[in-house]
Amino acid sequence: MIAAGVAPQTVEVPPITACSEINKRKIIITRTSIGIQGAVTTRSWRTTQWATAVLDPMYRLSSSYKPTNLVAITWLGVITPKGGYLLKREAADALNAMFAQAKVNKISLKILSAYRSYSTQVATFAKWVAQAGLQQARKYSAIPGHSEHQLGTTVDLGSLTGVSWSNPKFPTSATALWLEANAYKFGFVRSYPAGSANIALSCYGAEAWHWRYVGTTLAYEIVCSAQVPRIFLWNRQNDGARAIGPACDSFTPPEGYVLPSPSVAPPASDVPSESPADSPSESPSESPSASPTGPVASPS
Repeated sequence: MIAAGVAPQTVEVPPITACSEINKRKIIITRTSIGIQGAVTTRSWRTTQWATAVLDPMYRLSSSYKPTNLVAITWLGVITPKGGYLLKREAADALNAMFAQAKVNKISLKILSAYRSYSTQVATFAKWVAQAGLQQARKYSAIPGHSEHQLGTTVDLGSLTGVSWSNPKFPTSATALWLEANAYKFGFVRSYPAGSANIALSCYGAEAWHWRYVGTTLAYEIVCSAQVPRIFLWNRQNDGARAIGPACDSFTPPEGYVLPSPSVAPPASDVPSESPADSPSESPSESPSASPTGPVASPS
């Protein structure tokens, strides 16, 4: 049982723009840029606020945003200058520990994609548009500036053995199920969970391979809330009360963590929303193609 803490002050959280509304907005493509009509810079855009930044088809990072403290890491999760991928040091350290524990549990993970710059995401998004058309591409691939991969804290993961990420059975594979049960303990959350209600709230199709590092405290609070990360982080940015899900006791909190009370039931569905007000200046990833020898671009 989790000890109760002091009840947080409840404030009225402004509604986040509904995915259904965002999807009606035009994508504007010029010779030098790709953008979505009305997009604004995410509220937590500074380098130090990466853990709570909301990135979706509406909220973006600037094209010049580059995370600090990037380190090289191999596709097997080993931090070394010879690695073919880049991650923020915090995320790389946590990922290395998660790979080690997965190996103990006989789960063999590999990295398919990690940090992607704005310019890399331009190429990634264009590739998916060429393959599937604009409307289909925007369901799984982020418009440049809107990708969580640009934060340097997000990875697409696959398995060395068993079902490939591109196989429809991957979400029920031993690898995907292990990540679902254990990734939060290392600070990673699944940005785009399955289920029609979750897809309607995250603005992207389900991606069992896409994991974002937010730190162990936030990761625990997100899985405990039973909310999609986009909604949880929006509430956090606006000082809303933390939602505590019905299965919260089944998750392991970080050592010494005290969950606030009282419980607030997570919202059951998307709600009518308001368009965000413009703020200074820039979606998830594309499906990765597995390759053990070098960086692979995945959708969001």
